[in-house]
Amino acid sequence: MISDICLLSTKTKETAYFFPLYLYSNKGKREVNFKEEFLKAVKETLGTEPTSEEIFYYIYAVLYSPSYRKRYEEFLKIDFPRIPLPSDVEKFKKLSELGKELVELHLLKHPLPDKTDVGFPKEGMNKVGKVRYDEKTKRVYFNKEQYFEGISKEVWEYKIGSCQPMEKYLKDRKGRELTLEEIEHYMKVANAIKKTIELCPYKVLLIFGSGKVVSS
Repeated sequence: MISDICLLSTKTKETAYFFPLYLYSNKGKREVNFKEEFLKAVKETLGTEPTSEEIFYYIYAVLYSPSYRKRYEEFLKIDFPRIPLPSDVEKFKKLSELGKELVELHLLKHPLPDKTDVGFPKEGMNKVGKVRYDEKTKRVYFNKEQYFEGISKEVWEYKIGSCQPMEKYLKDRKGRELTLEEIEHYMKVANAIKKTIELCPYKVLLIFGSGKVVSS
């Protein structure tokens, strides 16, 4: 389907871009959406030909690397990200596995533990009013009486671009009553962000190395 140009933001006037892993013709034929030069470079560097999904997961992990984002911070403000070629097969596999785990987390398909610190202990009308965070109690209040508990400051302040998901989700529903599905979704997102924070800072830094940077 045709997407909305303001999918990303109605404030910054940023245009939405999509880079699907596969392209489909009118006849249903599927093609991998990578440049031949990129695939050839990856194959030559690794000495083997990874699957398109493995490459996708590798790219996802690289883009979540704190060192990558810091190193190319200024460049990323003006152009699309460029992907460093993997330096060896082992690093590629580890990053690809990490990328797959991150994708599952962000699609809320990751098999996270059933028991977590995030809770919703107080019953009520579930109506969203003033949203605030209490750092001492690790609670996110969305009205005077009700709150989500067990949410660390790191999770509360976590940003994707300029968006703070844990705050925005509730503020976008101000004046509405949260459904059970929305309450459960909020808790899942909190757990996913927590796991993302645990994975990225050290795992990606340990695996991610400098290399030739090319466009995919």
